[in-house]
Amino acid sequence: MTKEILNKLGNQWLEEKIQRMKNLLNIALPDEALYREIMLSLGYPKNKVQFLELALLTPYTEIQKIKSQHLIEKVLLYRAGFLQDSSELPANIDKSLKFEKSFWSFKAIRPANFPDKRISDISHLLAQSTENGIYRYFRERIEKTCKEAATASPKKIVEEIMAFKGIGISRKREMFFNIILPFFIADESFIGCHNFLLNIFETHPPLDENSRVKRSIRELGVKVSNAKEYFGLVKYASSANL
Repeated sequence: MTKEILNKLGNQWLEEKIQRMKNLLNIALPDEALYREIMLSLGYPKNKVQFLELALLTPYTEIQKIKSQHLIEKVLLYRAGFLQDSSELPANIDKSLKFEKSFWSFKAIRPANFPDKRISDISHLLAQSTENGIYRYFRERIEKTCKEAATASPKKIVEEIMAFKGIGISRKREMFFNIILPFFIADESFIGCHNFLLNIFETHPPLDENSRVKRSIRELGVKVSNAKEYFGLVKYASSANL
């Protein structure tokens, strides 16, 4: 496979992501749309529907009222069915709204990726974003780094945008490229930083190779040099069902 084809596949991958975000912004306010997409991503590979249902059961407007990381974690774990004791929950939380633990899949999932662990991890970001909303939280960080772009590497820029607690750097990079970057390119009110984000896509080093990407590299005998080519391989692996 040539670099030209790989870059074309990378562009297709990004275009599909952007269109998805545009569709989400047509049916939900920015805070809710971004929150739902982040929660959905936590369910990879076997709990995506469950995490989306949890986000709908506990919308971001409710998360914003709670504010405390400890209480956000408690509320989400309770609603998910992982916590039975409701004594610490805020008085205005509807305790009748909850799933059963059996709603979730644990089969063939590493303990570090168990849904209750991911809920605890994401509660840190949610708590940090409550003051002005999760949309504004990321928008302001992108705007700040956009102004400083000439003095920082793409890798450093992404680390600065995603500098929140609870989640490892590798997963935060995945979250940035799969959600944050296409979301804000899809946002027509944010056009001033679109080229900045596209440049990150084209110049950031490749992400950590997952098993599907590794198989694609072995099969095609290619070497990827940036995020765009990396996601071109992701697109190829998906279409080839590797």
